[in-house]
Amino acid sequence: MKWYKSGEVHRFDQPIGKQYTFGHGPEFMSDAEKKDRQVSNLKMENEILKKYLELEKELGKE
Repeated sequence: MKWYKSGEVHRFDQPIGKQYTFGHGPEFMSDAEKKDRQVSNLKMENEILKKYLELEKELGKE
């Protein structure tokens, strides 16, 4: 959560125990792969927010 809130989403791509500080993530990823990964993360975030809003509506009705 700390990385996400501070905008350090590049850290999600690094393996456990490996720290990337110089290039902000693994160098083997191309720009297209990075963009695909970002789109995937945003889609997941959107789905989570939709589910949250549904739950909020259900709890508000009761």
